[in-house]
Amino acid sequence: MSKVGRNDLCPCGSGKKYKKCCLGKETSAVESILRLVTTEEADAVSAQAAASPETGVRPEGKLTLTKLKKMVTRELRWEHPAHEQLAMQLIESMRSQYERELIFEAVVLWNGFSGQTKPAVKKAGSFCAAIEYILSEEYGFNLSQAELADKYEVTPATISRKVKEMLNYIEEYGREGDSDELLVLNGAGTAREKAQLLLHKAMESTSGKRRIQLAEAALEIYPDSSDAYLVLAEESENEQDARAFLKAGIAAGERELGEAFFAEHKGHFWGLTETRPYIRICKSYAESCWFGGKAEEAAEILEHILELNPDDNTGARYLLAAVYLYSNQLKEAEQFLKKYGEDDAAAAFAYDRIVLEYKKNGITSQLKMLYRVARGVNKHVPDYLLGVKRLPHNLPDFVGMGDSNEAVEYVIMHSRLWASQPDLLKWMLKQQ
Repeated sequence: MSKVGRNDLCPCGSGKKYKKCCLGKETSAVESILRLVTTEEADAVSAQAAASPETGVRPEGKLTLTKLKKMVTRELRWEHPAHEQLAMQLIESMRSQYERELIFEAVVLWNGFSGQTKPAVKKAGSFCAAIEYILSEEYGFNLSQAELADKYEVTPATISRKVKEMLNYIEEYGREGDSDELLVLNGAGTAREKAQLLLHKAMESTSGKRRIQLAEAALEIYPDSSDAYLVLAEESENEQDARAFLKAGIAAGERELGEAFFAEHKGHFWGLTETRPYIRICKSYAESCWFGGKAEEAAEILEHILELNPDDNTGARYLLAAVYLYSNQLKEAEQFLKKYGEDDAAAAFAYDRIVLEYKKNGITSQLKMLYRVARGVNKHVPDYLLGVKRLPHNLPDFVGMGDSNEAVEYVIMHSRLWASQPDLLKWMLKQQ
């Protein structure tokens, strides 16, 4: 049965346009349409109308009170039965005044708020009133707290307190609550695809707690998600916990890809998109080991990355050169710089050659020449190394060859190497 347009002739046979006749008159419209469709279609429409008399005939997928209640009782997670009961009360108290989509927003807001704050429900009306007030303000209904106090039999002061609590929650977490997880879990796709959708939302979120929630939800449906462990590592409060998450993420990636996959695709890993979460988490683990004083372990992981992906799309080669130099593996460092550095104009290799020459031969004319060359590649590095310019707390988002961002990234990532060479830094200071 095709949909009737607003300007089409009304199917009731009156000769008027639908918008001037039966539009909005669900009962009469249904009766008219039933006369024009086949008996089978008529039976189906009649059954739907009888099952949902309060909503009439709605398009497939349209929210109904029945669907909302099913969502509350079967699909959303609740910390306490009282929270679920309040959601049902919220639906009943709003059903006669609001569109179902807005009631859905109210339920989702309550689900998220109750899940995070775990409130004791003494007067359910105070929470219902606060939610209705927040949504009425947003959508322009402009209900006063006094009006809602009368409706829910609570005081305006109580509503005001609950509104403040909920606005604080919204500021920190947003309004989504479990709706992201719910929509993804009920959508199409494999477990891996659904987990990735949740992780995309985690990457977009500015709330650390929300990122953790989404990553944990992703792991519930797909335990082999390296990216989920990477998010948890990024949000960890200490380096030990972060490293544990990263190590778990590496194991997850190895399970996901399988031993045969590694053997078959070693050497061109990055060209296969499914390998990238594994490469990313390996590099993050290597960086964590490097900054945590575990240079040998960092070297093993970085060598593993380059074995899988010699083209090195993630820049693992720059850190590995620093690790070799720091560990006094000068032969390996020299061979490595020749292999990767001949056609690479990055500041990292230019300044690492200075360290290599100094470690091998001390202060030489070659060292002075290498320093001049390095300054030509990126003049900003010495200023950050020597403290002339203050380093920012975080790595830059974008790096350009020869710019100050490249210098910042180099100095932060190679700080352990240069901190081990105080005499070389003193010599550089004299060259300023």
